[in-house]
This record gives sequence, C-alpha cells and structure tokens, in this order.
Amino acid sequence: MTLTVTIPSLETDRLILRAPSMADCRPFMAFLGSDRSRFVGGPVAERVALRAFGHAVGLWVLRGYSMHIMTLKGSDQPIGWVGPWYPLVWTEPELSWSLWDAAHEGKGYITEAMRALLPTVWDLIGTDTAVSVIDTGNVGSRRVAEALGAAPDADATDAANREGSPFYEADSPAIVYRHRRPG
Repeated sequence: MTLTVTIPSLETDRLILRAPSMADCRPFMAFLGSDRSRFVGGPVAERVALRAFGHAVGLWVLRGYSMHIMTLKGSDQPIGWVGPWYPLVWTEPELSWSLWDAAHEGKGYITEAMRALLPTVWDLIGTDTAVSVIDTGNVGSRRVAEALGAAPDADATDAANREGSPFYEADSPAIVYRHRRPG
C-alpha cells in the first residue's frame, strides 16, 4: 500500500510554511519540554511530546489538514507551527499556533503566517467558523487572535472552562476566540 499526502507549502514576505519533517520533531519536543509550552499543556515528558508531534502530523492523513511548520526564509530551521488543529475530542476546528523560541516573539510571524493560511483553511476545514482556545495569561496569542479579526465567544468560553471539557484546567482558564470566514 502506498500512501501519498500532499501538503502545500506557502511563502510570505519573511516565512516559508511547509510540511512537517522528522527533523522538526526534536525542536518541537524541546519546546514541549520547556516552560514556553505552559500555555499548551506543558512542560511534558519527551515521550508525550513525541506522541503530540505524531498526532499533529497524523492529522494530515486523517483530516486532510493540520499544522504547517514555520521557518524563516533562507533557513530550514523550524521556529514554530501554525494551522488548523482538530483532534477527535475537540468540538470544532481550532486555528492554532506556537513559537518554539522566545527569540522569535513580538515580530509578527504568527499573524503573517495565519493571514497567508486563512484563505485556504476555510475550504479545508469545511466550516465558516473556527476557534482559538487561548489561556487567559497568554497575552501574545490573544493579540494574534484579535489581529486576525477573532473575538471572544462567551458561550464557547463558558463551555471550555467546565469540568469535562477537553480544554478544562482548573488553575488555567481559557478564553475561546471565534474566527469567522470573511464574506
């Protein structure tokens, strides 16, 4: 059996958004093992980070979309990833992003990358809305969601912070931002 998955690459003024590769696994695992991952459930053990990487990459096969690796033009070193994220237990697709190194914060890379992806994402995910579930303390990600035109969704936020929700963390409430397809 041969399995072929086509993952398109995109280019912005400063970035390349490309398919994940095995070489990206170690930098991702280092990110998830560090305090930088506190807003996405980390830090976690290396084996958990390895599974998370495999899960995200596997969604390209299972859903036909997932995260793109983000690199700076002229370098193939991953600086993070961006894209639609829709694990089985999520209630709807999420637009997600993370920078793996603090050296890349505050430069607008995530917003630039998401603006490049959004025109094609809506057709891929097959809905007119998506969410970004963001820890209340993650001011940078909240700014990105707002720059992309998303607004807090009170009902979804309430549901996300109820015990039993896949997003529930007693000591770390989330705000759910709602993205809407233009037009």
